[in-house]
Amino acid sequence: TAPPKLTRSNQEFHYTAPQPKISAKTNATEEEAETDPFAVLRLPREQAEAWLAKRNRSAAALLAVFRAQGDTNYLNEAAINFPNDPRVQLAVLARDAYPEQRRKWLDAFKQSSPSNSLGDYLSAEYFFKEGKPEEALKNLLAATDKGQFDNHAIETMLDAEDLYSDAGKKPREVAELGLNSLVQESGSELATMKRLGIGIGELIDRKKGGADADLIPGLVQLGLGLSDKINSGDSGKFLINKLVAMATEQIMLSRLDKETTYDFLGGQTPTQASLELKLKKKEWVSLLNGYQSVESQLTDAEWAGYNQRVKLYGELETFKWATQIHPPTDSQK
Repeated sequence: TAPPKLTRSNQEFHYTAPQPKISAKTNATEEEAETDPFAVLRLPREQAEAWLAKRNRSAAALLAVFRAQGDTNYLNEAAINFPNDPRVQLAVLARDAYPEQRRKWLDAFKQSSPSNSLGDYLSAEYFFKEGKPEEALKNLLAATDKGQFDNHAIETMLDAEDLYSDAGKKPREVAELGLNSLVQESGSELATMKRLGIGIGELIDRKKGGADADLIPGLVQLGLGLSDKINSGDSGKFLINKLVAMATEQIMLSRLDKETTYDFLGGQTPTQASLELKLKKKEWVSLLNGYQSVESQLTDAEWAGYNQRVKLYGELETFKWATQIHPPTDSQK
């Protein structure tokens, strides 16, 4: 299935971001991040356009500038010129850029990335929303047979870092802006995964006490499979994704008999498994707090190392590394 054909005449210009005023004193945008989530990311348009020209307005470059500027004209250009690129298809789906054509974009993404379970999960969420749980289940089952879950997180960071490095940002800024770009991009996608977890939970609730009650453990395992996928590969390197995976797992555990042991929980009861999750989350929060207490002490060279370690080992291991080279004082703990 080919993605919809878009042309200049029928593309939808959802939002053209206002150009921020730049303070010569602080080199910071005057908009508040609370009201403008792109303020911290945005570059002067001339700078963004110059970088795009250097990159021949490639699909990856257009997506990077779209994320930085918050201007959907760049996403539309990518959708028009590169409709078969899976990263463009995923960006269109993550932002729900063409809601009336979403099914076609979903089918195109699944076709261009046949081994990527993310397409099946996005499709399952679509069918839950359409009130077609049986179709959603087919997609969930298809997803469990695929080992890959690729949301192109590292590529998103690398493209953003290339953009901001070219703009003359310092290593600390490049690292922070690269991660911020990823967070902006993954927010909508993670919201879709949350809705999918809720959809599975609601389907389980409808099965309780009925003739299909024996199907509940299998449905729970499908939900746990979703949690595992979000927590795998490059996706699992980022704390926000891990927290969404954990929330999904908790939704599934809450649908089981709390004091019954289950083989797919390693012989644990849901109560025991839930307690382990709470302890793990407490550990993660401690690592994050420890890192935040020494973050300002990292040198530019250490920031460059931090950036590379996140991509290789993930945020949690990098938090540990940062607190090892700058141990928090008692007052910081």
